[in-house]
Amino acid sequence: MIKEKLILNTLTFEYPKEPVKFYFSDKDDAERKSTQLKSPVLVPKEVKQTQKYTDLFAGCGGIVLYTSFDLPTEGFDAIDIDFNAVENEYLVKRYYNRRLEKYFRYYDDVVVTKSGITDDIQVWLLRGGEKSHVNYNGKQYELMAMDRFTIRVKYDRFNNWPYLLVANDRPALLLNVPLKQLFNDFLDEPFTSQTGITPSMINFVMTREVKKGSSGEEYVVHKINKYEYLQSHNMYCPLETTRPIMGGELKRFLGMDKHEETRSFESKYIRYKEKIEAFRKRFLNTEDIEKIFHNLAYDFTEAKQIQVGQTNSSKRMLIFGKDENGNDVRNVRQQSGVNFGPHIKCPHTNVQMIFIFPKSSIEEARNLIKYMRKGGYKGQSKALSNYIGSNVAYADPSFHIQFEDEANPVPEIEKALQADCYRNKDNRIKYVGIYISPIHKYASAHESKECYYKIKEILLKYNIPTQCIDRDKMNDMIDKDNRTEKYNFAYTLQNMGVAICAKLGGSPWLLDETDRKELIIGIGAFRCGNQQYIGAAFSFDNTGIFNDYSYFEKSELDELIGAIKLAIIRYSSVNNQPERIIIHYYKKISRKREFKKVEDMLHSLSLDVPVYIVTINKTESEDIVLFDEESTYSSYNYKTRQSESVKSLMPYSGKWVNLGPSKEGHRYLLCNNTRYEGEKFSAMDGFPFPVKLTIACPNRNDEIETPVIQQLIDQVYQFSRIYWKSVKQQGLPVTIKYPEMIAEIMPHFNDKTVYTESNCLWFL
Repeated sequence: MIKEKLILNTLTFEYPKEPVKFYFSDKDDAERKSTQLKSPVLVPKEVKQTQKYTDLFAGCGGIVLYTSFDLPTEGFDAIDIDFNAVENEYLVKRYYNRRLEKYFRYYDDVVVTKSGITDDIQVWLLRGGEKSHVNYNGKQYELMAMDRFTIRVKYDRFNNWPYLLVANDRPALLLNVPLKQLFNDFLDEPFTSQTGITPSMINFVMTREVKKGSSGEEYVVHKINKYEYLQSHNMYCPLETTRPIMGGELKRFLGMDKHEETRSFESKYIRYKEKIEAFRKRFLNTEDIEKIFHNLAYDFTEAKQIQVGQTNSSKRMLIFGKDENGNDVRNVRQQSGVNFGPHIKCPHTNVQMIFIFPKSSIEEARNLIKYMRKGGYKGQSKALSNYIGSNVAYADPSFHIQFEDEANPVPEIEKALQADCYRNKDNRIKYVGIYISPIHKYASAHESKECYYKIKEILLKYNIPTQCIDRDKMNDMIDKDNRTEKYNFAYTLQNMGVAICAKLGGSPWLLDETDRKELIIGIGAFRCGNQQYIGAAFSFDNTGIFNDYSYFEKSELDELIGAIKLAIIRYSSVNNQPERIIIHYYKKISRKREFKKVEDMLHSLSLDVPVYIVTINKTESEDIVLFDEESTYSSYNYKTRQSESVKSLMPYSGKWVNLGPSKEGHRYLLCNNTRYEGEKFSAMDGFPFPVKLTIACPNRNDEIETPVIQQLIDQVYQFSRIYWKSVKQQGLPVTIKYPEMIAEIMPHFNDKTVYTESNCLWFL
């Protein structure tokens, strides 16, 4: 029996048992202190049942309604509101948010904002964060890290109680210098080619205003708003005291995006829990907060045993190549299993590598060719042929491309591709490009980042997929290996081999799963500027075999439905019609707009099968988190030269919690990591937070049998294990990650149909 104590970052409280008197009117109050209820979902059932307002609701023009909540207001009607009524949930939440906002404004080192469309309260702490510095025009400015917390009022429909969700958001950086000084601290020379910080680079700012209370005492009010909004609405934001919050454009200008964050091998669960505990003790354990939330819990909520589930342990098993006896190798860890070769070999018998590299890096290129052709890096790495299951050679010397301009190698590469060897290349040979990039991944210049995409595109025009490696990162890793007598670069070579296998049409490994007649389709998105692209119809069967993909703009809903239709037709023409269709979606699906078109499409195919929509957040959940108070792992302490038990708070992999039903479907929190029962855990695998899932079946009235729910959760868990860009375990399934990856690339391509082999993962 394993020991565990599962905790959610929620604090339960109680609604008032008796109805609370609220005040309503169809006209604003004289002092305009009331709140307009702009959405029908905010109007409580008791108001709708009151004769005066029932008559107003019957009109075609709708109703304008105001409330002062529980504050008696002249001319407003008093109506008793039942907090426990489901229909009143949104109004009750708005009421508590309003009281929370007032509560936190009494603290002078706190800034309160609202986040999201639900107006959740976000609290920024001005003091206590870490400090650093940044240089600009010869001067050094202070950066202050501001801790941020979101307080969300929710109702748990599994346990039937309200609660506060206390989330630790990622910190923000305040540039501790007034805007006036920031704009002026630059060479006052109108004809210089240099540029300074401009107002257009500023997104959010913090204002500071000194006010006087009713008794004459002074107090300070801090606010955070968009700079452009404050200016355009003639609101308070004097340049002398207003300070900027660091945004993407300002970070790029100051070169803060050039540096890769130092990887930590400490559990992020620990730091997160410490932050919310400190916040709870200071702000949510007071007499004043108890006046707002009756019987607010002191401790975070322990998950009930009846709401906790576990994926089947067999669902993490993978199938790789064959052992010396010709048997399929099964392993739960990708890093070990890939050494036995791919489960499905690259279909090409003659694979040749073309190296594209800076002339100054010819020695690095020679060494990389040797490691990929023959293996043997520090006696650890295997040859590329082992990972793809086919013979690999390097191309004729005339194919390799050397360039001099390291800032923009595209023109030289384009010219080299006009050579006779490329125009007359042997189509029986499958070429793969190995691009040694002199441009660091974290380069700031937009033009530098574009090089990667352009090089990938121009080589794809010649039917040559590419594998990129960062030269500086490669050299740093090899240097560190030499100093520490380790061989970490061997894992990079391993990752490259796995990715190349998938790019050439092979499958490095698959799920150890019995084939079923079902089609899994993944839909993901990546925002590029003002335009959002969607990678859609990434279709798989239930064993993880990749079928094909398509991509298009978000606005093209008909193309999205058409791509799903095409995936169904392609699957059915080979495998007979699927018995069920599962769509992994990156956001909440609109039942009226999006799913209605799915239903119409299925009807056009005369296909009557259940369609399960599994909404999967694009990132690991950082708002609701599950902790295991008993979670530890063994770590070697190099100072004491002994192994010691280290607390991690990360639950076992495959553990999930039923968060109860919602209007969108059944909600779950799934832990997806490499902490397995009875097995050794390595901190190098990371400490990913859980994944939020919502499962619905709109064309079956959301009636989903328990075994099906278990299968769908298991499947999300499984599909995170067939990520072929790395041997590291992923927290999200490829059904979400792959569409997002291709959607990130395609806006940079001039030719959206540059590569026609849609069953190859060339974009990895």
